[in-house]
Amino acid sequence: MPVNILYCEGIAKSPDVRLLSLIIPPSCVVRPIGSKQGLAQRILGAKDIRTGSTIAGLRDRDFDDDQSPPQGTPRNWHITEGGKQIPLGWYWERKEIENYLVDPKVVKQALGEEAPPLEEYRQALKASAQKIAVYTAARITLSLYLQNRPSPPNNSWGEERDKKEGYRFPKDKGLTEANCKSELNNIIKQYEQRLSSPKRNPLDDFERLLPTCCPGGSRFQNQNYMTFFAGKDLLYGMREQLSGFGFESPVVFRERILKGIEESTQDVWTWLPEWQRLRELIAQ
Repeated sequence: MPVNILYCEGIAKSPDVRLLSLIIPPSCVVRPIGSKQGLAQRILGAKDIRTGSTIAGLRDRDFDDDQSPPQGTPRNWHITEGGKQIPLGWYWERKEIENYLVDPKVVKQALGEEAPPLEEYRQALKASAQKIAVYTAARITLSLYLQNRPSPPNNSWGEERDKKEGYRFPKDKGLTEANCKSELNNIIKQYEQRLSSPKRNPLDDFERLLPTCCPGGSRFQNQNYMTFFAGKDLLYGMREQLSGFGFESPVVFRERILKGIEESTQDVWTWLPEWQRLRELIAQ
């Protein structure tokens, strides 16, 4: 049966909700619940209570250890209880919603004549990916190291770049391999002091992951950084270039894209294969 209630991360009028409302069929209602923590249980609880509705969830992919090539389709999301798989819905193939908003195809369609020159924008995006490659490897390492651990710290660091959103991103000098290793060790050391069961040193994983995030690596090549890197980091990594294109800040650029999508007269779900596939899955 078609899904008529879709739970997602974020809050009302967040980028996730604003975009999803334009992608999914009009017969489906988006219900944001804030943090992804507890999202699975909220979906299961809603399934028990709303017996007349077909309910599913959509969550961010986040960082993981799967580096298989992107397929342009949402991934199935399920949990296992009592040896049985229980479907919950899907998660995005890309790391987070910003990964889609910075896609050159979306930027061109959303901004029209106000879009940056396409080739210059692609080069700015690639340069941003190269700038944050080491930082991305460190963030993935930290995410894997702390997965399923109690009250893990944030897996990002750096000076606060946007006070309204509180998003942290390092200055350029903080993106070096030496600084990323140092931050990685410091965060884990401080965290492990609160626990009685420390885990192995994370630097082995960092050394394994680093080549995959650098040019030529599986998470970088063929523009795979659009899937595996954090979209917010890609935005902040091209802060100077965006300013040169006439956008005051990464947040302003993102908002212009969202407004362009909302004001478009086109069927925006056709802009990317994954958007179209998500719509089809919800309508089935």
